[in-house]
Amino acid sequence: MQKRFLFIYLLLLLHGLNCSAETIEPTHADVRYSEEYERSKLDLWLAESKKPTPLVINFHGGGFRKGDKRSFQRNSMLQNNLARGISFASVNYPYIDQMDGDHRKLLEHCAESIKFIKKNAGKYNIDKNQISVMGNSAGALITCFLGHAQNLGIRSIYPIQQPKGTPLLLPHIRADGPPIIVYNRSGLDDQIHHPRFAIMLKKRCEELRLKCLAYGVQGSGLRTLPEGKDVNDLAMQFFKKSWESKKNE
Repeated sequence: MQKRFLFIYLLLLLHGLNCSAETIEPTHADVRYSEEYERSKLDLWLAESKKPTPLVINFHGGGFRKGDKRSFQRNSMLQNNLARGISFASVNYPYIDQMDGDHRKLLEHCAESIKFIKKNAGKYNIDKNQISVMGNSAGALITCFLGHAQNLGIRSIYPIQQPKGTPLLLPHIRADGPPIIVYNRSGLDDQIHHPRFAIMLKKRCEELRLKCLAYGVQGSGLRTLPEGKDVNDLAMQFFKKSWESKKNE
């Protein structure tokens, strides 16, 4: 009984910590990147800088049926790096029922958000040669598709919770595409985000000799995070290396 109360207390404590996380309002909210759909909007957090800034673009999860860009307001990567000269965007996209069930059409529509940002890079003080993308679950599929099935000049990608649609995505992964850091926090009981999907992605990259770091939890078959390290911090380091490699080309 005592252990049960301790468990409940820890859950409440963690919930309280999450609720108290600072919400950072975007510099520009609900920016329309396409007139085609009502949800074709994005939020921008622009870092103060005299020179163009790198940009990280997030695509939310939700099984292509729910989710919203506003969830990114509490993300630790945004919290820790906006003041350090990194700008961010979080993108909404049409739900799958608005696309008549056509996942390919949805994925291709998401590319419009990046094309819009690059077209307006001067307006928003963005370095269009230093853009990385990230996303959770459905957003992980979007992230990989935009990085590898499209030619958008993305420098690196960070898929989180690689989901069960991964096998259909693997043929698009290319040797000259952007490097990948993938993270899966689920165990073997999660059939939607089973660790094998992240492992599939890792193996495909190895076949192509494409740089890919893959992390997971104990017992998942993936390498665990280095002790004391936060995965978002590791991903930001990964992004920065990809931006520096562009400068040195």
